[in-house]
Amino acid sequence: MSEDLEKLKQELRRKDLQIKELQKLATKDPLTKLYNRRGFEDEVGRIFKDISYAGEHSEHRRHFQAESVSILFFDIDNFKKLNDLYGHKTGDQILQRISYLISNKVRNVDFVGRWGGEEIIVALVGLDEDDAYNKSEEIRKAIKSRVKVKDSPVTVSVGTASFTVGVSLKDLIEYADKAMYFAKHKRGKDCTVKYSEIGEGHDGR
Repeated sequence: MSEDLEKLKQELRRKDLQIKELQKLATKDPLTKLYNRRGFEDEVGRIFKDISYAGEHSEHRRHFQAESVSILFFDIDNFKKLNDLYGHKTGDQILQRISYLISNKVRNVDFVGRWGGEEIIVALVGLDEDDAYNKSEEIRKAIKSRVKVKDSPVTVSVGTASFTVGVSLKDLIEYADKAMYFAKHKRGKDCTVKYSEIGEGHDGR
């Protein structure tokens, strides 16, 4: 009887490990090992709810470790051209290299995800707009100096947006995306633009 019970416990442990592994696979991008869109939204969403609540209820702020969150939205410049010229294997290597570099430039409390295609998104927990901009520029310059194809630097365009009371996570991501589009199409790429620079109501397109 005890032998059967032990076998049952082992089987339950094995199944529990399998479930955890499947859950991990469901939230991770297989190429870059970053969070996929679903995983990023789930993880950052939980943090964002706490920060939003603290922002709206000042009496509860002391219970939360962070009072702000900023989104960085990266887009690799000329990525389609690089794929066409050098092949998808090189394109994948560029994505992996940039993903690794970004992950190592942020803290353990931050989140990095592959939003789709050549877009990478970062949530910086506790950083305001100016700090987020400085971090973005640090990462952008590091990518330009360290990621190359045939001795030519690979560059990124970046948009940043920071939490304000009443703004949802979906809104914040959209603002950072619009700022990135502005950086790419209005500023000539290889730069960072704050959403606050382009003004309310500007769609960036």
